[in-house]
Amino acid sequence: MWLLLAFLSAALLGFYDAFKKQSLKDNAVLPVLFLNTIFSSLIFLPFILISAFAPSVLGGTMFDVPVVGWEVHKFIIIESFIVLSSWIFGYFWMKHLPLTIVGPINATRPVMVLVGRCWYSGNG
Repeated sequence: MWLLLAFLSAALLGFYDAFKKQSLKDNAVLPVLFLNTIFSSLIFLPFILISAFAPSVLGGTMFDVPVVGWEVHKFIIIESFIVLSSWIFGYFWMKHLPLTIVGPINATRPVMVLVGRCWYSGNG
């Protein structure tokens, strides 16, 4: 079953890259990235609002968004800048390089994030 899900994930990632390449074809990178970020953020907005205004509804589930202080938010902001820079470079690469080169590189991103987090936390 996991093999079928892995192939499905790979196929969906390929479609995502192909559609992203198409959206960048005659458009500037930053507006496309901005709109992608806005529309993707809308997916999480209901969970954030429900967690803020009715915490008992999602409490204890994986969809619960906890209230945290500045100590956590500063790390979220730092990671956001790191991810944003990666996305900006990735979108420029996607616009100017063939999909056959960019697709496999994009597919390795989650593995590189995992390696980086394990190395940083000392668990690798």
